[in-house]
Amino acid sequence: MAIDKDANTAARSAERATEATVRRAADTTRQVTDETVGTVRDTSLELGGAAARTAEQGSDQLNRMFGLSSDTQEEVTHQAQQNLDVLVQCGGVLMDGFQQAWREWLGLAQEVAQRHSDGVSAMMRSRSVQDFYGAQSALVKDEVEMLLNRSVKLSELSARVANDAVRRMKERAQEPARQTRLRA
Repeated sequence: MAIDKDANTAARSAERATEATVRRAADTTRQVTDETVGTVRDTSLELGGAAARTAEQGSDQLNRMFGLSSDTQEEVTHQAQQNLDVLVQCGGVLMDGFQQAWREWLGLAQEVAQRHSDGVSAMMRSRSVQDFYGAQSALVKDEVEMLLNRSVKLSELSARVANDAVRRMKERAQEPARQTRLRA
């Protein structure tokens, strides 16, 4: 009887310690992810400005090399700027997708830790070998099911993000054709 009480007390202590550790790790990871996304967004904006300057310099060089008219030079500069803007936008879309995927993985890690803790507690409360194996089987089944469900969510998220990035690139590719038709 005293052994069961000590085992239950130890299991509860281990469960609380595991939960606290998982929460701290998840909070830290979430904070680092948010800071990383902010840094990437700031860098993207800086790259956009640098890209505009580079496009302008490239346009000047093209003008000197090929003697392009100022109208043609402006059009080349404008198209180069738009192309770079689309790349920056796609990078932002992909970064948002990465952040969403990371949050899904963090949610999965928290849920796995919680279920694992609950499952270990259930195994520790077992009074017979059959109860122990039943609790263990339920734990494994639940964790595999949860992993498969989250994998489906992550696959759908990845496909949605990739489709959004491709859609933005296609819209940009179709824009010059529309402008040409309007001018004609």
